[in-house]
Amino acid sequence: MATVYLVRHGQASRDVLDYDSLSSLGRLQIQHLANFYRPYWQPALRHSGTLVRQRQSELAFGEQIGAQEAATADARWNEFDFLDIVRQHRPDWQDPAQMQRDLCREDHPGRAFLSVFRGALERWVDAGTDAPYTESWADFNSRTAAGLSTLDDDKTHWVFTSGGVISALVCQALKLDAAAAMRINLGLHNASVTTLVSHRGQWRLQGMNQTQHFVDQPDWLTFH
Repeated sequence: MATVYLVRHGQASRDVLDYDSLSSLGRLQIQHLANFYRPYWQPALRHSGTLVRQRQSELAFGEQIGAQEAATADARWNEFDFLDIVRQHRPDWQDPAQMQRDLCREDHPGRAFLSVFRGALERWVDAGTDAPYTESWADFNSRTAAGLSTLDDDKTHWVFTSGGVISALVCQALKLDAAAAMRINLGLHNASVTTLVSHRGQWRLQGMNQTQHFVDQPDWLTFH
């Protein structure tokens, strides 16, 4: 029976236009996760997407936990292109400077971006495959399922990926719709762990958005 631990990457840069790298806190979050699991660590296969923040998370975890096995990087674990999705929703934000100006005028730029992002996700999910996105929701959903299907079904796996991937796989396991996946995605913490187990050819959700490793560091709970 396979067990798959899906880890959302550590906190990334706060710069929306240069998001794909861990912040200093993000690295600490992943190291803290490894310290928590180190007493229980058994040899396992480690995987990540090819995005920088995902690979940095896997590397920080592997180094901290003392893993000897080499990890693999596979683009099927990559997050959807959130900037493309936002810019399809707000065409005026094709100009990065315009997006920055608009957000800087807000009292809370992060909240303002999140509000736009929610609407952009809803539009993406409803758009179907004919809309001019770099990747449709249906294709993204299929890609994540394909990534999961390639994992050896009698081993333990740690996959360092992103919130959209994790939420899609959770909804596939629970047979929930895309709207549920978007809601789950927005609530996943950085460096949280979601666990799937295989049973008779099906994936079952064993735990989601687990953050018990931060019980002694509640201020380290972040979402981006």
